[in-house]
Amino acid sequence: MSKEITIKNNFVQATVSSHAAEVISFKKIGSTVETIWSRNPQHWRNCNPLLFPYAGPLKDGKYTYDGKEYFCGQHGFARDAEFTFTEVRDDEVALVLQSDFNTMRVYPFLFSVEVRYKLQGHKLLIKCAITNRDEKMLPFIIGFHPAFNCPIDGRESYRNYRIEFEQTENLSHPEREIADGNSFSLKDVSLFPSFFYHNHQLKSSWAQLTNGRHTVRVGIEGFSSVGFWHSSDKAPFVCIEPWYPDNDLPKENTFRDDMENDLLPPGQVFECEYYFELI
Repeated sequence: MSKEITIKNNFVQATVSSHAAEVISFKKIGSTVETIWSRNPQHWRNCNPLLFPYAGPLKDGKYTYDGKEYFCGQHGFARDAEFTFTEVRDDEVALVLQSDFNTMRVYPFLFSVEVRYKLQGHKLLIKCAITNRDEKMLPFIIGFHPAFNCPIDGRESYRNYRIEFEQTENLSHPEREIADGNSFSLKDVSLFPSFFYHNHQLKSSWAQLTNGRHTVRVGIEGFSSVGFWHSSDKAPFVCIEPWYPDNDLPKENTFRDDMENDLLPPGQVFECEYYFELI
């Protein structure tokens, strides 16, 4: 059975579940306004899953490694895994997922994944550390998939919201009509199906969902891909998704011919981080 722990500081509080190490609540102290999507399965069953050991679907739901086929669902298995709390403080928690018999059936590598959540002012810092406990290279992709209530206050239409960026961007996209600038309106741009900016096209260090009164900001610095999604134009949430942090690890295409992943050497640790912030 999943365990939930709430951390607080003087400004905000967050509740973290051992199931998928998801943040299931994030709001200001004393406020009833909830930022995190409710996980209503009518629209989407997750709210903040970690995408590991790959992001996106596999071709035909499988991949081949060392001559053997492995079958696994979209975005990997961490989104459905039970993590273990390893550290609990007033304003910080850490959880870990380690390889076991079940993970080896779909991903034949020894590893551990630690996710650490720490409150800092109005921010929730999310740090992830992947350790290769094997004697061979560890192929992986890491991605984050946070979903925020939209409207945040539950009363207005999501069409009153915008996606804003830290700086003016080249927002042109082959799948959407978006003018260059520092924002686009959800009244004019559909997030269904998802669309991504790849190869460091976005230069901003953050993107935020806002209607001018309620704002949640997501740190995207260091990530080569950033996506935007909701499950339908009637779904009352918005995802801002940083994927594939920039690094100097060697690359290959283990999981799919068009899916380049990182190779972590034996005994090495890969770390990345991003954040949510209530503005």
